[in-house]
Amino acid sequence: MANLTVIQGDDRGKVFDLRGSRIVLGRDPQCEVSLTDHSVSRHHAELRIEEGKFHLIDHASSNGTFVNGERIDEAVVRPGDQIRVGAVILTLGRVVTQPRLTSGGPVYIDEAGNVVDAAIQATARSEFDPLVALTEREDQASQRRAAENLKVLFEFSTTLGAILNTQQLCDAILDMVFEVVDADRAFILLHDEASGSIVPKAVRFRDDLIGEIEAERGSGQKQAEGEQPKQPILVSRTIVNYCLDHGEGVLATNAMQDRRFEQGDSVQDLGIRSAICVPIKARDRRLGVLHVDTQIQQRPFTEVDLRMMTSVGYLAGLALENTQLVESALRNERLAAVGEAVASLSHYIKNILQGLQGGASVIETALKADDLGRIRRGWEIVRRNQTRINDLVLDMLHYSRKREPVRQQQNVNAVLREVIELAAPRAAEKQAEVVSRLDPGLPEIWIDPNGIHHACLNIVANAIDAVERRTGRVTVSTSVEEAGSGRRRDRRRQFVITVADNGVGIAEEDLQRIFQAFHSTKGHQGTGLGLAVSQKIIHEHGGTIEVESHVGGGSTFTIRLPIVEPPVAAAATGPEDESEKTRLG
Repeated sequence: MANLTVIQGDDRGKVFDLRGSRIVLGRDPQCEVSLTDHSVSRHHAELRIEEGKFHLIDHASSNGTFVNGERIDEAVVRPGDQIRVGAVILTLGRVVTQPRLTSGGPVYIDEAGNVVDAAIQATARSEFDPLVALTEREDQASQRRAAENLKVLFEFSTTLGAILNTQQLCDAILDMVFEVVDADRAFILLHDEASGSIVPKAVRFRDDLIGEIEAERGSGQKQAEGEQPKQPILVSRTIVNYCLDHGEGVLATNAMQDRRFEQGDSVQDLGIRSAICVPIKARDRRLGVLHVDTQIQQRPFTEVDLRMMTSVGYLAGLALENTQLVESALRNERLAAVGEAVASLSHYIKNILQGLQGGASVIETALKADDLGRIRRGWEIVRRNQTRINDLVLDMLHYSRKREPVRQQQNVNAVLREVIELAAPRAAEKQAEVVSRLDPGLPEIWIDPNGIHHACLNIVANAIDAVERRTGRVTVSTSVEEAGSGRRRDRRRQFVITVADNGVGIAEEDLQRIFQAFHSTKGHQGTGLGLAVSQKIIHEHGGTIEVESHVGGGSTFTIRLPIVEPPVAAAATGPEDESEKTRLG
């Protein structure tokens, strides 16, 4: 819908929506555009809309009708053109109801005075003002707008409260601002703690409006589809500084201070804008400003728009403070986690290095004495510590990177037999027993055998470490667990792996953190990565891992893996082509 905005004269600020195909401008109250200035004739001029064009016709008025400073009897006017009837200046604008948004170029505060400065028309306290959703007017349009205002503020607060990233929050604020006011660009400037200056954080343009403006200007520089506007934005230092210094929202325009009006140039070519700048506050902290503006011929902002934007700025400040607090807590938590991880790994690696050094010393002494028996004992120390280094590196790689299981049809019992065989020397050192209770009738399932092997080896090794010397026992068993009933029974079968020990058990406070990375009950003898890695591998398979334990009563780890059908191509692959099965997995 098109509109006419009065930018100079007694009715300055009035906006007339152009409905119908024939609009009369004059002093008569019955005119569609009724003006009060006595320099305007009763029926001064007529605007006819035909085939999307606006034809302005003078009705033999006393003081004449002018378009961009030139007197006319009849002329075609375009959005942005200045129309003068008597002493009243209006501009033709077009309302875009469904904006398409795009990111914009850089934003600079105009410290050098390169743009016409802004005049402050009104100010408003920065606060949440629910009364902005009320109206004293009883017409349906006002009541509908009031209801929409209340709905937008509610949705605004709900949406922003769920975002915990500063950049995402600023982007979301700007995307929603265009539902609050009819702006053609908006941006957020925030205080930067490092530099102490105010910097742009997010910028949005209404790109369909930009395209329309360029088309009306007849610019030869056509913007490519999807290309972002690159021109810098110069912001009035007057309203930004006032907003920050006083903590109030500002409604401003540069229209009334621009002498170029006297030359009759197009308002569009002059770049005359209506702007709102509101502080983003969190209690007494002024975090930055939210700035929106529009070309004056689009539709100048009103004091109702200003009150809505101050409410938006207040809600944005609360959300931004919450987000910054969360980000700060996460940074501190990450730093603490890194410190804990470095400390844990440092102690563990130091123990390994001491073991290697001890083994090397034994070997060096034995070589001098030509004692083959002592060389073997020294080499065994070196070998064990070499294995510990290898296990540590594998655990770190598994935990630190996101990976998809390389699946193939595999007998899990065969994987577990290898695990038990590999863990046997560790159990023998403690004179403990590892008991195998693997159900021989279980089917092959679609898994990553290397991943399951690594996960189960970590759990079995932990179980061996937890049992007492000579009396310790670790039992590894497999089964299929049925879930559901009737026809759905087979669809929900799970492969179950159980590792139970008769060790010292796990204390309640440690049980809650058993799968947390770098948490270990072994002191400097463990990294705290083994069970975390096992859980990660099981979850990558879509399975679960649980633990039951009581102090002095042993522990039981239960792994449940879903039994899924392999892809058709992989199922048809023969056992002789293992490389193809791996690729398909």
